[in-house]
Amino acid sequence: MNPVWQAIARFIIRKRIPILIVLGILVAYMWSVRATELVQRVADIILSDEAELEGYNKLKEHFGDDATVMVVSLDGDIFEYERFSALYDLTEELEQIDGVENVISLTKLYDIVKDTARRGFALKPIVATRPSSQTEVDSIAQRIRELFFYEGLILNDSTQTSLLAVSFNGELLDTDFKIPLFHNTKEPILRYAEKFNIEPRFAGMPVLRVNMHENVKRELFLFLALALIVTAISLLLFFRSFYNMVFPLLVVGSVIIFSVGLIGLFGYKMSLITGIIPALITVISIPNCVYLVTKYHIEFKRTGNKLKSLILVIEKIGIVTVMTNATTAVGLGVLAFTDIKPLQEFGVVAGLSVVAAFFISLLLIPIVFSFLPPPTEMQTKHLERRSLGFIIKSLKNIVDNHRSLVYVVTAILVVFSLWGMSRVQPISYIADDVPEDSKILQDLRYIENRFNGTMPFEILIDTKKKNGVIRRRNLQLISQLQDSLSKYDDLSRSISVADFSKFFNQAFFEGNPIFYELPSRHQYPMIRDYVRKTDVFDNEALSKSLTDDDLQLTRVSASVRDIGSLEMKRLADSVRKDVAAIFDEEQYDTYVTGTSQIFIKANEALIENLLWSLLLAFIVIAIIMGLLFKSLRMVLISLVPNILPLLMVAGVMGFTGIHLKPSTALVFGVAFGIAVDDSIHFLARFRLARKLGDSVRGAVRNSFQDTGVSMIYTSIILFFGFVSFTASDFGGTKSLGLLTSMTLGIAMFSNLLILPSLLITFSQEEKQDPEAELEPFFS
Repeated sequence: MNPVWQAIARFIIRKRIPILIVLGILVAYMWSVRATELVQRVADIILSDEAELEGYNKLKEHFGDDATVMVVSLDGDIFEYERFSALYDLTEELEQIDGVENVISLTKLYDIVKDTARRGFALKPIVATRPSSQTEVDSIAQRIRELFFYEGLILNDSTQTSLLAVSFNGELLDTDFKIPLFHNTKEPILRYAEKFNIEPRFAGMPVLRVNMHENVKRELFLFLALALIVTAISLLLFFRSFYNMVFPLLVVGSVIIFSVGLIGLFGYKMSLITGIIPALITVISIPNCVYLVTKYHIEFKRTGNKLKSLILVIEKIGIVTVMTNATTAVGLGVLAFTDIKPLQEFGVVAGLSVVAAFFISLLLIPIVFSFLPPPTEMQTKHLERRSLGFIIKSLKNIVDNHRSLVYVVTAILVVFSLWGMSRVQPISYIADDVPEDSKILQDLRYIENRFNGTMPFEILIDTKKKNGVIRRRNLQLISQLQDSLSKYDDLSRSISVADFSKFFNQAFFEGNPIFYELPSRHQYPMIRDYVRKTDVFDNEALSKSLTDDDLQLTRVSASVRDIGSLEMKRLADSVRKDVAAIFDEEQYDTYVTGTSQIFIKANEALIENLLWSLLLAFIVIAIIMGLLFKSLRMVLISLVPNILPLLMVAGVMGFTGIHLKPSTALVFGVAFGIAVDDSIHFLARFRLARKLGDSVRGAVRNSFQDTGVSMIYTSIILFFGFVSFTASDFGGTKSLGLLTSMTLGIAMFSNLLILPSLLITFSQEEKQDPEAELEPFFS
């Protein structure tokens, strides 16, 4: 045996009480620094030198956050007296809510009127007071329909649908106050809807953010509870022993505390991404316990001595456990080297949590079981379970007698997997995490069908000159751009300063609708003089919404459907071409931006970083395997059965229409790091058997016998542990659980069929004495 691991084993058993005390102090400390704060702000997760981020930051600097508006659709004849009057009262009530900055409804619109005496314009509320009769409402309706400025913005006459837009304080949306703010705003709207027996529809980024915040809090506990329940049931079914269930769970509980402690220790906050780490670590840390307990039972049946068996457990699989945890830590930890902050945090905490899981399991399991009575015959009976024996015997028979069939089936699966993988598309949706059958998504689609979008889509134009925005030539170019935007079915009607210029022109001609157009060359100077004598650009909300203080920078605002990242990218690229064709890049700086565009770049960056991290994990794990086995052939043999599950799952994604997005891309790195563990255990036992003089077939047979049970146990626990993630309401988390469990399930059979088949096939020509190539790294 390796003298180093022998010394470590004896030290652990001799110093078990001091070790327990130190562990207890560490666990208590990590509990005291645990993370309790939930992240509020949606992180900027694309690189800081991206042009899109530059434009988005400029947009936020001058016009504020574009993702603070909640829109509510109300069906029915809104111009019926009682409904319209109630809408007036509702709008007034909503404006009084602390945290609501602005409300736009049909009762809160403005007309622009010409003031001949002052030779200026004035803003006049269309609804100055609560209407008192149907006749008055009819007059209001007629005037609104004459003002083309509002056409398609908040009223769809063809479907009798109107919109209510509520703007929230952006800073409050980054705090826990957004939850009561949202519900305080929603409550009077629901009362209004109930009174008139209509169903209100809610959409917009604040709705998605509140939904995510509430669900993250709930799912932090849900995942953890499900993972613990699945783990406990699995341990009890496998080992049929209270001890063998409770004390591995003690290890898991300690690791969970370490993981949330690490989040707090590094100053991170709980988020949807870091929030799954405790449940993830619960599932991942159990295999350590299963291998240690199973090996303990095997050694005890052989020696009959409790302490000697525990020492032999540490001696024989200590280095193997180091390597298996190292590969898992690498699979998760490489995310720390990405350019994306949430992934960096996830990689750091998850990788270090795996390291903590290794030390805690290697220390606690031997120490705890050293205080317990020796295992009874009933407790070790699981090693002789007939069902497992039959499965392992069947797998050995296939490997011994039907390897050609294994290779043929593998080749067929690879071909079909590559075909399916070629069909995978990298598509993400802004509302990806919202369940397909949820009311939130139904509301979003409902409003999109009537107004062509709810997600912000912005075009920022820098004229590079003070007062450049109100130059007639620039207004013509902006209007030309808006005409170009109107051809896109996925964009709502846009609004800009050009629309205000048309509104002014209509007002100049006494509100006649036929004059809703840009002023002519001769009319423009006079209308501009009128504009300069009005307070329209002194109105804080208006000036902030469309121009900066110097009238140099302006925006063209629209809304876009949640059409998916690929279609969104095509749309944005097409719009950029339109913008470039209209605005000379030497005279203007232009940006197609907004939250929806940041979403596209964020997803591209996320997927790219995740795929690079998978490649990095693959390289690092290959190096670890090389150090362990000192043989290129063994490295290649070990990697083949773990690449196949990744290919197969990618193929399944292609054939079933599951898109490549951050949550599904994350699967491959996580699953690969975990799946390799079974290969390491099997190959380690194979090498030891060869060193002791077994033939290749004999070494494979002994490896099946010694590690097969543990591999099946751990794979089943991991499978159902990740399946529990499918209980999530978030589509991304659900995909992570489903695809990871599928990958690990395939990897179990791959490591129990393809791996031993390759060992027999490619080790047959070796000399009987394998010392030269199989120099023991451990044993």
